[in-house]
Amino acid sequence: MLMPTPVIMIIHNPKSVAQYATLLDRTGAKVHAVTSFEEANELLSFLHPDLILLAAQMEEGDGRIYCQQIRATLTHPRPVLVLLHASEDVNERINSFRYGADDVLGENIDRSELAIRVLAHLRRRQEELCNPLTQMPGPIMIRRMLEQLLVQDKPWAALSIDLNNLRVYNETYGDLAGDQLIKALGAVCSSCVSDSDFAGHIEADDFFIITSPERRIGIAETINRQFNEISRRFYPPEVTSRGYLVSTGRGGIRRRVPLISIAIGIVSSTSRRYQSYVDVLTASRDNRYLAKREPDCVWVEDTGIKPQVHREHAARSTILVVEPDGAMACLLQEILSLEGYSVEVTSSANDALDKARDMHPDLILLESNLADRRMDGWGLCKTIKETEEFQRCWVVMVTSSPDQSLALESGADLYMPKPFDMPSLLSEVSLLLRSRHKR
Repeated sequence: MLMPTPVIMIIHNPKSVAQYATLLDRTGAKVHAVTSFEEANELLSFLHPDLILLAAQMEEGDGRIYCQQIRATLTHPRPVLVLLHASEDVNERINSFRYGADDVLGENIDRSELAIRVLAHLRRRQEELCNPLTQMPGPIMIRRMLEQLLVQDKPWAALSIDLNNLRVYNETYGDLAGDQLIKALGAVCSSCVSDSDFAGHIEADDFFIITSPERRIGIAETINRQFNEISRRFYPPEVTSRGYLVSTGRGGIRRRVPLISIAIGIVSSTSRRYQSYVDVLTASRDNRYLAKREPDCVWVEDTGIKPQVHREHAARSTILVVEPDGAMACLLQEILSLEGYSVEVTSSANDALDKARDMHPDLILLESNLADRRMDGWGLCKTIKETEEFQRCWVVMVTSSPDQSLALESGADLYMPKPFDMPSLLSEVSLLLRSRHKR
C-alpha cells in the first residue's frame, strides 16, 4: 500500500550538511538541508518534518538549546529529534537527552548505521501515527498523503467512507461490538486497495481511500459488496431475517432502523482543482452525506453519478387518521391540517381500508384499540403492511399497550406510546414524510 513520503530536515554546518543530505536521500525520504537555526525556523513555519537531524555544535549556538525550543513550540505531532554530538563524554550525551533530544549519536558514526537508525525512527513514528483500533494510517498521515498529491501532476481520486446507523447498533449491542464492526470495515478497505493506493482511518467509522480515477468506482462497488456480506454476521439470525433493528428514543418512542450500511463520497482531481487537503476532505464528506440519504449502500461523486437530492413536492402529503376517540380525532385533524397536510379521519378498520385504497395516503396514524370488533389496530396495521399497494405508506401506531412485540409483528414503522406530547408526534411525522423518497 502507498504511504506518504517521510520528510527529514537536516541542520548542520556548511562543511558537512551536503554529505548528510546525500546519505539520507538514499532512504527514500524527502530531505531539506539548512545551515542555520534561522533557516530552520523559516522552513518549520510551513514544513512538517517527521525527523530533524541536527548538530550539537553549530556556529550560531548550541543544538541542544534548539531541541528544547522545538519541544516547547511545536505541537503534536512533534518531529523526532536526533542530535549529532562530537563529544565521547557519556555525561555530555546524557545531558543532551535532558535538553530534549530523542536520540544522541556520535558525529563519527558509521554512515550505514546512521541511515538504519533514521529509518528505524521513521518506522516507529509511522506506527505511532496509525489509528490504534485498526492500525491503519491515521488523520495526520492522510493529511500528508493529500498534501503531497496536491503538488503533483498525477491524477487521483479519493473516497470518504463511513457507516449508516452505527449509533443504533452500538446502543443495541454495545461499543465493543461496534468496534469489531469498524475493524471489519477497515479490513475490507485495506483489502480493496492495491500497492499504488492508500487507505487510512480518520476516526470512529470514518475511513479514507486514495486511488486512481479509473479505479474509484470499482473500489466503491467492492467495498459495498464485501461489507454487505460480512456485516450480516454481526447480527443474530432473527434480526437478519427481519431486516431491521428497533430504536427506542425519548418518551419510549420506538422506530424501525435499517441494518448497518455504507455511505461513500467520491471526489477526483479530474473533476475540479482542489486548493488544500481540507478542501478535499470537505468535498468528499459532503458527497458522503448525500449518499447517507439513500436507503441502501451507495456512493455519490461530484461527476458521473448524479446525487439524488430530496426536494419538496408541490402536492401536500396525505395522512389518514384512524382514531375511535372523536375528540382526539378532531384535534389531530385540526393540528395536522394546520401543519399543511391533507388529512382524512375515520374510526373503523374497514372504513380505513376503503379510504386508504381511495386516497393512497403517505402516512397512516393508527390507534391500536379500535371500536371495530372484527379487527383491532394491530390487525389493521398488519393487513396494510401485507398489501402491495400500501408498500410506500408509513404506519405510525399510537397505543397505550406496552407490548413491543405486537408492534413488531404488525409491521408498524413507528410506535408511539400514550400519552404523548403533540410536538413529538409532529416531529416524528415530519421526519417520516421527508424521507418517503427512500421507500
